Amino acid sequence: MKKLLCIIASVVMLITSVSLTAFITTADTALSFNSKWDFCHSVCGVLDIEYPESGSSYYSCIENYDEYKVLKSKGLIKGYNKEFFNDNILFVNWLNSYNGGRGGYENPTITKGADGTIKFNYKYNISYIRMPVVAYDINLIELKKSKVSGVDFSKITVNVTLNYSNATSNSEPNTTPDENITLKMINILNYTSKVKIDDSFSVDYKIGTRKNYYFVINNYKDYTACGFTGKKAEFFKNNMLLVNCIYGSKYTCETFVNNGMVKDFDNNLIMSYNSVWKFPEAKTARHITDIIELKKSEVKNVDFSKLTVFKRNKFDHSTWSPGLVVPSNADTYKKLKMTYVDVSSVIAGNIKAIKKTQVKRLKVKPIKEKQLKVSWKKISGVKYEVKYSLKKGMKNAKVKKNIKKNKVILKKLKSGKKYFVKVRAYKTVNGNTSYGKWSKVVKKKVK
Repeated sequence: MKKLLCIIASVVMLITSVSLTAFITTADTALSFNSKWDFCHSVCGVLDIEYPESGSSYYSCIENYDEYKVLKSKGLIKGYNKEFFNDNILFVNWLNSYNGGRGGYENPTITKGADGTIKFNYKYNISYIRMPVVAYDINLIELKKSKVSGVDFSKITVNVTLNYSNATSNSEPNTTPDENITLKMINILNYTSKVKIDDSFSVDYKIGTRKNYYFVINNYKDYTACGFTGKKAEFFKNNMLLVNCIYGSKYTCETFVNNGMVKDFDNNLIMSYNSVWKFPEAKTARHITDIIELKKSEVKNVDFSKLTVFKRNKFDHSTWSPGLVVPSNADTYKKLKMTYVDVSSVIAGNIKAIKKTQVKRLKVKPIKEKQLKVSWKKISGVKYEVKYSLKKGMKNAKVKKNIKKNKVILKKLKSGKKYFVKVRAYKTVNGNTSYGKWSKVVKKKVK
């Protein structure tokens, strides 16, 4: 009997426990907060990124001072110090003003759902004074970290109730009173950017010269293989490089500025550039390369095979000749089609290919006394060495290395003697050198 009573008591306690837990977890919790309002451009305008398709703007959750400094440097928010973020977090909601009129938002109520989501409830007072431009209200919401433990900051719900009670119109427009706004979560990344104009790097990407492409360098081995210098191996323990190669116009580029980089909660990177072009045309169009340094911790779990890049072109008309037709792409803002290049695979393929490479079209020409000019067909992304001797079998031959161009002048030769010359390509990656095949031997008499 005692055993049976114990079993019944245990079952009752279990049911009661489940019921109480279900009751607690299904209830929404009202959160206390401080709220501040500001009025300025949206994050889309400041960073020059695309307006989200699924809603009217973005929001950001700032959990530490380093994240806040990035927004502050962009002029988006101000007024907070390092101590604030010891115990608090800051939500920044960019809210689009309604076309029905600028009546203004009222402070929201905030609730935390049982599923760990946050819900903001706003009221917008419609006045029917139509705005000539799209404007944004910024709501800075201060929350205690202890109150939002376990919250999924990547998912919020924003509900806006439109209030027509003080509207100047006699009739209410055909608008749904309650509107759900989907805001997209972003983090504005901290980074350094160095833009330069160049034709290409030493690695042969084989994707075409008139395309936009980008690649990621995560380690020192790839860094040196691409022909870069200046960084040490220690740099890549905590940092990485994102290299954007954007095909430039034949117009003269005056400025090309990285205008911002953000990460959304789908772990995608969004970037934008502003460029100013002048006339006349340059002889050739080159790639404009942006070498971006990022902390590996800030881009953890990012899928680097997917990158969205926008570019706004502007032309300096003051430099144009009278009657010159404005280019069709002037003053445009467009999404660039970027090709992702796996640098590690390309480098490995190039090293394998270089071993089979043979220098062709070798030419040897006597020029001045005791000199020979040696030239050959160029191979992309390699250096060369030239071997020359008075003997066909290359006995006691001399070797000239570290030749970057596809030509060289051999000096201090013996006048009137015949020399045998051959060339091969080589490539050094992380201290390991791979050599191609020697060219055919060419014989030439010196003046």
